[in-house]
Amino acid sequence: MIPTDHHPPDCLTTRDGRLFIEDCDTVALVEEFGSPIFAFSERQITENYTRFRDAFAAGWEHGPVDVMPAMKANTILAIRRLLTNLGAGADLYSPEELEGALRTGVDPERTSANGGGKSREHLRRCIEAGVRITVEDLHEIDWIQEEAAALGATARIRLRVKPALPNLWRRTDFSQLWVPIDLGVQVYKSGIPPEYLVDLGRKAFAAPNVELVGLHFHAGRHHPSLWFWQGMMVRFARLVGELCRAWDGWKPQEIDIGGGMASRRDPHNKEFGRWEFLLTAAGYPFLVGLRGLGEQVYHTLLGKIVNALREYPDPRGVPTIEQYAATITGTLSRELQAQGVALDGVRLQTEPGRSLYGDTAVHLSKVKVVKEQTQPIPYTWVLLDTTYFFLAGGVYEKNRHPYLVANKADEPADLLADIVGHSCYADQIVLGAKLPRVEPGDVMAILEAGAYQESSASNFNALPRPATVLVRGDRAELIKRSETIDEIYGRDIVPARLGEQGAGA
Repeated sequence: MIPTDHHPPDCLTTRDGRLFIEDCDTVALVEEFGSPIFAFSERQITENYTRFRDAFAAGWEHGPVDVMPAMKANTILAIRRLLTNLGAGADLYSPEELEGALRTGVDPERTSANGGGKSREHLRRCIEAGVRITVEDLHEIDWIQEEAAALGATARIRLRVKPALPNLWRRTDFSQLWVPIDLGVQVYKSGIPPEYLVDLGRKAFAAPNVELVGLHFHAGRHHPSLWFWQGMMVRFARLVGELCRAWDGWKPQEIDIGGGMASRRDPHNKEFGRWEFLLTAAGYPFLVGLRGLGEQVYHTLLGKIVNALREYPDPRGVPTIEQYAATITGTLSRELQAQGVALDGVRLQTEPGRSLYGDTAVHLSKVKVVKEQTQPIPYTWVLLDTTYFFLAGGVYEKNRHPYLVANKADEPADLLADIVGHSCYADQIVLGAKLPRVEPGDVMAILEAGAYQESSASNFNALPRPATVLVRGDRAELIKRSETIDEIYGRDIVPARLGEQGAGA
């Protein structure tokens, strides 16, 4: 595991060669609940939320602070209820996320309905429930005014802004290519372009059933560093100041800085390193040219090149929650005051996703097969009874998840193999992993699996999505059961004209 000396101890430990989450043996969890499963730590969720709340409150003395975890990162209702009980708000994207959060009793005034393309029905439900609406589309204010007037209500909105960030010219982590952060932010679909903001704000002020209460900015996980957040807050504050002046001294009641902070072991976009990508692309003519040396020499050299191109990301730590909070609140406060924005009583909101959930869970899976070959090039695969379709968020983001063999945690890693899943795709979970000698029945733990993985799992190959357990001390309870075959095919409709079941036999 990646060293985390500057972070508080986490929920994972190794004891007598076995991986524990809190005080539960992960191998025993698999024996009790089956494989594969997701296992979450209640203590880690609670600690992460508390640290966010306390750190941002310590740095923002002007007014209240709301921590609004991103529902998209984790939609499990038991976990959402735990956060609601702790006082958390919610970042919500879809109508379905809104309904899920409301079922847990979340305070509507501390929620934000984000996202573009909202339907009238969605907007009406938001107004009925009293949630904040983050406006992203130019026509939204007209629709919100009409729906709010029909309900005899006042809709409270924020505008999602997208400032230019020419000061952030370093490479974004969102892409395998060399793309600067500024361009990465601009090509992302969300956010109102700056040229529309002044007029859109004036339209909101003129709407009798609409109250513009704040501004929202979410750039996402472009870089784990503190300088990234410092640079973003400088430009965000500048834009806020320009809008306040254009709107005759308007003062925001709420400022939402979104999410995008790194998680403890941050696997984001690390599966293929930059140098590996460039060498592989540039090396194609070279590899083709090697074929002229004859088949045997070609395959011998190819095997050596494949091993040489493997990369093991540098296990450098990421900033702590407290460091992120101090940088964000300090920079934003200083720069807003420099812009002449009055901050007394202004509420600050943040919407952590991976940084709150990432290190709270492991994905546990049994080894099914160890497959090896020596010809034409040496290669080894460790096939699990899970799939990267259950870790799809990591596939989209090119994650290289930390991993551990849960029942051989202290054995030497002298096996070089790809960890793969059992779907019929390539299903590469971790390429070029260093492992102890594993056997069928061993338990693999994929770490940093608490954010975006369970919520993005799918049913390719008609595989049932796995169960989830919540660990508290030395006990675990089921909070989401695995799917059944009937549930997998439950939405299918076979027209009667195609015949009854078994009629084609």
